[in-house]
Amino acid sequence: MDTRNMASKPRYPIIINPGDVLLCEFGPDPRQPGTYPLGSGPISLPPEMIKQRHAVVIATPSPGLAIIAPFSTREPVPLKPFHVHIPVGSYPFFSRDSWLKGDMMQVVSRDRLDRLFFNGRHQRAALSAADLKAVRTAALGALGLSRLAPHL
Repeated sequence: MDTRNMASKPRYPIIINPGDVLLCEFGPDPRQPGTYPLGSGPISLPPEMIKQRHAVVIATPSPGLAIIAPFSTREPVPLKPFHVHIPVGSYPFFSRDSWLKGDMMQVVSRDRLDRLFFNGRHQRAALSAADLKAVRTAALGALGLSRLAPHL
């Protein structure tokens, strides 16, 4: 097997479940000097998500893929029904107020995802059942399917 083009960081499979909060590598910012020509790695274009950030797993539709929605520490203006506020202190893995961006959900390779590092080690992080329901409600709203939210 030719390993010259594989990522330098070894990847270990992690179990991913809906509600898990992970780091997602969305790709380098193409506006940054040195990004092009791109040698490897994912690429995003504004207004798509750029850089590594927290994301919640909404679903795992097939092996190797996850439907995720990212979080931002910047409050969206204006706030919309597809944004979910997670106040600082709600979870040990959010050190600032965070907002789910339900309008930015996407399907990504599981290779873009990694466990969070908090309390001195890599560990599993997950939202409560109530917060996952709020996330799924926001995702349905972003898709124009709010009428389905009562069935969650």
